[in-house]
This record gives sequence, C-alpha cells and structure tokens, in this order.
Amino acid sequence: MKFLHGADWQMGMKSESLGGKAAKRVRKARLDAAKRVIQVAKKNKAEMILFAGDMFEDNAVDRSLIRQTGEILKSFGKPVFIIPGNHDPLAPGSVWEHPVWKESENLRVIQTAEAIEWENCILFPCPIKEKHSTKNPMAWIDTRQESGKICIAIAHGNVKSISEAKELPISEDAPSRYGLDYVALGHWHSYKTYANKRMAYCGAHETTKFGEPDSGKVVLVEIAKRGATPILKPISTGNLVWKTWERTIRQPGELKALSKKLDTVPQSKSTLLRIHLKGILFHEDIPMPYAMPLG
Repeated sequence: MKFLHGADWQMGMKSESLGGKAAKRVRKARLDAAKRVIQVAKKNKAEMILFAGDMFEDNAVDRSLIRQTGEILKSFGKPVFIIPGNHDPLAPGSVWEHPVWKESENLRVIQTAEAIEWENCILFPCPIKEKHSTKNPMAWIDTRQESGKICIAIAHGNVKSISEAKELPISEDAPSRYGLDYVALGHWHSYKTYANKRMAYCGAHETTKFGEPDSGKVVLVEIAKRGATPILKPISTGNLVWKTWERTIRQPGELKALSKKLDTVPQSKSTLLRIHLKGILFHEDIPMPYAMPLG
C-alpha cells in the first residue's frame, strides 16, 4: 500500500516577529504548500493521507481559514485521516467542530483512540484532547490479536531521543513495542526517522521559522505487506527559504558592501533573511542626515 504522511501545517500561525507584510505572506505560503501536498498525493497515486496533528496553530484561528483548509483536503478525493494535535486539541469550541469536516465523506477527523480497519491496513490513531499532557499517547495500542493486515499508528508527541520534554512522550522503540509496521509522527517540524524507518516525523509542509532544518516536506510511504520494511520518500512541498547571515564588520565600507549584496539574494521573493551583525560601525558607513536650511 502507498500513502502520504503529513503533519504540523500550523495554519494561522501569526509570525508576528517578521512584521505585518512578511507574516501575511508566510501565512499564505502555508495554504499554497497545502495545495502542493494534494498535488503530490495525486501524482504519486497515494491511497490515503494520514495527518499526524497540528493542522492549525490553535483552536482560535479564523473560521474562514478552517473552511479553506478543509476544501483543499476535500479536493484529494480519497480518504484523509486526521488526528488533532496539542496546538489544536479536540476540545469544546475546537476547529474540529466546523461543518467542513462533515461535508465530504473522504475527510475523517478521528476523535477516539481505537483501531480503524481500512482495506488492507489497520490504523491506530492517537488523537490529542488537551494542550498539555504527560501521558504516552500510544499506550493503548495492542496489535497482538490483529490479523495479517498492515498496522499503522498516527501519533503526536516527543520521541525521547530528540527531546527531554516530558509532554506526550513516545518511545523510540514504539514500532517493535506495539507491533507496528509504521508510526506516522507529528509535533517536530523536521524530517527524522527511527527504528529502521518504521517511525518518522515527516516535518512541516512549509518551514515555520529560522533554524528548522529538513522541513518543508511530506513523506510518501510504501509498505508491501505486514512485517515488511517501509520505503520512505520525503518530498519537498515548501517554497519559503529561511536564511541567516552572520557577519563581522572590521573595515570601513564593509557594511555598504553587505547592503549591496542584499540585491543579489536568489529567490528574493520567497526568502526570509535574518542578519546578525557584530564589529565596528565606522563613521563613513553612517547615513548622512538630510540637509537642513540655515537661518
């Protein structure tokens, strides 16, 4: 079987530190990337999409954004299984109460932790119902009585080897511990695999901040049969480029030269550039004030 693993779209993220115009473009880029995710799923003939939490930045996002996101997912036309994450937990007044999720048979927001049989696989979804929890979201899973169908978990949390965080702890040996062929993870925004590629963070579909390596991706997963090693193919869906320049000013004129270099940045319309400067501000590099009339 073949499916697409996505997570952490963080729709509606404010990005206030970037300033008004840039933040607005970042939010739009997340919608554009979501459309590319659907294109990737269709092009690669994925049988379903598994979404491992944090589709939205929080439960207070604009309701029109929920509608837009739902319509994008509906356009896939095949099953989309979604679990709420810690940013958008299943709680009263959540984004999951919007009618868009019930308007198409292919969208399924999973509200209970119980096995779902679908064609030649069994899904073990782990929906999050509270923003903060120290419980292992996968603790309920038991595959001992299952048939020869492929067993897949959809979970959201912290793998212990990547973080010391106590919230939503997930064991690095979860696939073998729970008898799973694959664990589709969400919460961390960079692509990373565990347990001989039987468990992975797909990464956010569009990079969310500076210093977030290997993000802007979804993962195409193929599993031949129960017990087979998954074949993972990370596919880029992001468009934004987040760069940081570290520069030390040592000589007069270097600051002006750096300013001119900004005009040569490739992909300037889709690049967010953060510049860290240290050194000396020379008198000749200080812009002269406008001339003022005397008398």
